[in-house]
Parts: sequence; structure tokens; C-alpha cells
Amino acid sequence: LSTEELKEYFSQFGSVQRCQLPFDRDTGFHRRYCWIKFSTPEDVQNVLQKDSHILEGSKLHLKQQTRRRRSQRRNPRE
Repeated sequence: LSTEELKEYFSQFGSVQRCQLPFDRDTGFHRRYCWIKFSTPEDVQNVLQKDSHILEGSKLHLKQQTRRRRSQRRNPRE
């Protein structure tokens, strides 16, 4: 999967602000996870309400990341 394919899929649930698909520098393959940032909390709820997400034959497992305060971040520049 590519970032664009993920962005296109998730855009059906709301406005996607950012899609990050990290790659392993040693293998060149993606690490089997990504981050999707939506414009509103309602968009996130739209995604989570669907029972299952299958893309190119693979079931996607979704987790909602809780917002961290600046004081909880490891790197103060995040």
C-alpha cells in the first residue's frame, strides 16, 4: 500500500489532514503501521464506527491515539 492509497481509502470517512507510512531503513519495506490524522474528531468517530476495514485483502486494525499534552511528549519540539 502507498500513502496515497491509504489517504484515498480513509477520505471516505472525512477529511484526511495527514497520512504517514513509515519505512524500515534496513529492509526498505513499510513497517506495517501508519498514522492517519483527520480534521475533526467526528471524522475519527466515522472511521471507528465501521466494523472492519479491509484494503487489498488485508484487514486493518485501528487504534485511536489519545492526544498528549506538550508536557507529556518526549521531545519538547514535537
